[in-house]
Amino acid sequence: MKVLVVYKGLAQRIKERLPDDIEVVYPETGTDEELVELAKDVEVIVSTRLSPVVAESAPKLKLLQKTGAGVDDMPFDALKEHTYMANTSGSNPVPLAEGAISLVWALAKRIVPRHLSFQSGRESTRGILLMGKTAGVLGMGAIGTEIATRLKAMGMKVMGLRRERNEELREELGIDWLGGVDELDHLMSESDFLIVTVPLTPDTEGMVGEHELSLMKEGSYVVSVARAMIIQEKPLYDALKSGKLAGAGIDVWWQPHFWDPLWNVDDKPASEYPYWELDNVICIAHQIGSSDSQSDASLKIMVENILRIREGKEPINMVDKDLRY
Repeated sequence: MKVLVVYKGLAQRIKERLPDDIEVVYPETGTDEELVELAKDVEVIVSTRLSPVVAESAPKLKLLQKTGAGVDDMPFDALKEHTYMANTSGSNPVPLAEGAISLVWALAKRIVPRHLSFQSGRESTRGILLMGKTAGVLGMGAIGTEIATRLKAMGMKVMGLRRERNEELREELGIDWLGGVDELDHLMSESDFLIVTVPLTPDTEGMVGEHELSLMKEGSYVVSVARAMIIQEKPLYDALKSGKLAGAGIDVWWQPHFWDPLWNVDDKPASEYPYWELDNVICIAHQIGSSDSQSDASLKIMVENILRIREGKEPINMVDKDLRY
């Protein structure tokens, strides 16, 4: 059995955990041309993202294993019917939940402006009290539920949104409200802090736009740790620049993998709009959830799925190729 892992460092870590009869290969440059040659006789590809041309060049491919949770950059239309796709969703949602909450704290307590004002000798404005404020969690999967329960413990009113209303789950989590996707307007209008964790699918792309942001309270905040395209780029920038929103913490960007020259050959900026020039925005390069524990938990899923494919079993953490998450 042969496995293609698109990153050398990850390939070495995976190989250490596999039996010797499983061959692990990896590219030196990572170009599509090199990956096409390597993929010709592999049964598993492990990758963060993949071009359709690479998937199409792998006739023996049984599993496309995503290294993370989001699969919007995977070539669904290029996969054969018998090819599984799996991700590492839920492997360890706590690091990203903690990261999202750290952005809530930083915005509420004006950590970055206060740091900068201390350096310059200027007086900084006051922060706000989180107790009693309403947090709206858009996306109540593994990460969203971890965020919701922690914010509730901090004394915030917590509202959540998922595909369908679920009163039993609301009671189990101990949060104040849990609505379905058709109740998005209500969530937006009630939230002092909107925290976006929903997966990016054809149904969720652009679901937060000018109308939805206009429903938010004056002086409210947005924290985005999901895919950037869930929130429309210009309306969010305009709402922040105008002061309609008091601030935002952004971990994800509209130019995916903007730091990677193989995928951003034109060297486009993270956004068409200069969010990083706004003093009410905290900008992070998709790293807020990075931790050693998250990496190890994801690695275990990837290794288990490779072994399952060798044994003729279905992988765990399978992605629904119709729903695309």
